[in-house]
Amino acid sequence: MSFLLASTLTKCLHSIFRRRYSSITTLNPPLVFSEEVLQAKSEGKPIVALESTIITHGMPYPQNLQTAQEVENIIRRVGATPATIAILKGQLTVGLTQQQLQYLAQAKGVVKTSRRDLAPVMAGCQDGATTVAGTIIASELADIDVFVTGGIGGVHREGELTMDVSADLTELGRSRTLVVCSGVKSILDIGRTLEYLETHGVTVCAFGATDDFPAFYTTRSGHRAPHRAADAPHAARILHAARQLRLQSGIVVAVPVPQEHAMEENVIEDSIEQALKNAKRAGIQGKEVTPYILAAVAKATGGASLSTNIALIKNNAKVGADIAVEFQKLKNVNNARNSFNSGSSGNLGTRQFHTACNLRVEKSVRGEKVGSFIKNENSTNPVLVIGGANVDRTYRVTEDLVQLDGSTHPCVTEQCGGGVGRNMAEALWRLRGGNARLLTAIGDDSDGRYLAEIAPGLLLDGCVVKNARTSMYSVLFDSKGECLLGLGDMDIHNQITTQMVDKHIETLERAPLVVLDGNVPQTTMDYVLQLCHELNKPVFFEPTDRRKAAKILHSKHYKISYSSPNIMELRTMAKFLEPNITIDEASDINEIINLSKIVTQFIKVLIVTMGKKGIITVTQASEPDNAREEKLNVCYYAVEELNNVENVSGAGDCFASGYIHGVLSCFQESLCVSIGFEAAKSALMSKSTVPHSFQISGNISECFSNQTRFAS
Repeated sequence: MSFLLASTLTKCLHSIFRRRYSSITTLNPPLVFSEEVLQAKSEGKPIVALESTIITHGMPYPQNLQTAQEVENIIRRVGATPATIAILKGQLTVGLTQQQLQYLAQAKGVVKTSRRDLAPVMAGCQDGATTVAGTIIASELADIDVFVTGGIGGVHREGELTMDVSADLTELGRSRTLVVCSGVKSILDIGRTLEYLETHGVTVCAFGATDDFPAFYTTRSGHRAPHRAADAPHAARILHAARQLRLQSGIVVAVPVPQEHAMEENVIEDSIEQALKNAKRAGIQGKEVTPYILAAVAKATGGASLSTNIALIKNNAKVGADIAVEFQKLKNVNNARNSFNSGSSGNLGTRQFHTACNLRVEKSVRGEKVGSFIKNENSTNPVLVIGGANVDRTYRVTEDLVQLDGSTHPCVTEQCGGGVGRNMAEALWRLRGGNARLLTAIGDDSDGRYLAEIAPGLLLDGCVVKNARTSMYSVLFDSKGECLLGLGDMDIHNQITTQMVDKHIETLERAPLVVLDGNVPQTTMDYVLQLCHELNKPVFFEPTDRRKAAKILHSKHYKISYSSPNIMELRTMAKFLEPNITIDEASDINEIINLSKIVTQFIKVLIVTMGKKGIITVTQASEPDNAREEKLNVCYYAVEELNNVENVSGAGDCFASGYIHGVLSCFQESLCVSIGFEAAKSALMSKSTVPHSFQISGNISECFSNQTRFAS
């Protein structure tokens, strides 16, 4: 027997393969996303990060709130999603709701939070407004490429004596974020700041027609920028090239304030000089200097500097959103080196893009082993999924103490499509550009109509059962996310009949693969297996539940191509085939191999899910006369933990669908698994069980280049 160990770099939550719903530990993750940002990430839309110090320390109320809201709306109008970043009660939050913006705009005692402050503010459950440096760190964590601000910090005047240098500069030197600003705040030493940025390898570009480096309130500082970005597409190309080169330093795009809002240089300089003298006399130092001087300058100029500040941040938001949109286009440009029809240029680093309905694959990433059951002439036809469909409802109690004594408790309710077969069908429908069909049974009620409208064209005709209730699964969580109770009404699954199958026999005949879940009645399952055997049609079986895992094996006349059991379901399968065996429930590789020796007599490819340990695939290595003595290929794929999870109920189904998607594209097994992991990751970050679109790493095949082979 040969044992192949492979490790993926794909991040995935340890619970992605649990059935239905599972409890979630409520330790705060490093950051949380707003619903709007989560939706943008799941759909692959451009996102623009925004700092929050400008709200709490840069402007008075209510101008700060009005400006923050207007800036976000400018970004939305361009086609990007704004993500204002702040720490709220110790939680680093990417994307603020309107209520959170209003709270932050009026909150007292908010900590101005740079790199040095992030950990203490979070540990102390305080409110923190992120500076440029703090926002860059959060943007890197959140995988946001473009960040818009008013002006960056720099070397303070007399910095050669005081060594007062903003942490913004060092952060720019060790991050990959593109920062759109109106240059360095004119209260600073701009010349020394540019020298410092050059030393740290930061790319500095003037934006527009000249290479004049702006000075925040004014269009010119008297210094030249080393480079110039003529427009947003040009700036996006610079960012794209930096990513291809894997440069680990940032980019500053310095946008001059619109001329009609620019201040006169002598007026602003006189105001700054006087404010600096006052600050020195008052003993104001460190991070308090900038907000003090900005306020003093605004007062000295009769509010003109505040108006200029507002105008330039709005203009920067427009430019930054334009750059983010153009950069997203570059990431989605067709490139023959990628395995997919849309993606980023080249395969270096981590790239995000939408999966496309038609895949283009190089010969080098095609594999025969796991996809050898697929007929090439059928591979682009719709996959047929036969299985259960239900509406999932969750009830999360907001009180800490729950007593199941008939009391009424306040809760948050959510609803989405569910059912293993339905989830897999929708995921395949989205991954394959509509090339999937679902044969199921739903009632002629509001829940049935809700399911039918989620993915138009997915549901086959004749699936609606008159005067019947659509299957429903409800789960009750406590305030910590622990599952207290689950309830299911799934009798309608018995209405998935052989007559339904006969009605759509042509769809089955054309399908490149048929997916069955454990909810299908035994008689119907046996009938479908017989048809697929006669048509030489591959079958993928998703067990759904330990008690249903052996249904696929009741008729031992037919071999199944693929199945994705967890360890308990694999034990059930092996015990069904050999009732007298003794199972050592060690939950390790050796147990899986021993069980697989039995099960692979009837299932050619096993994808065994092991929760936080990852997955193991088992395939037949040969076809000797004595099947019990056959050699097996065993491959292990590890997963890393993903902290920012929105929904776990559909991730395992999306993994299986991603794997199938790879199989139908004739990819190697390692790439099929990696696509599955990425599909599961998209599901974990979506409110619904199946995300509206999937994001897959453009260099996904590289995750499996480092393999170690063991022989025994």
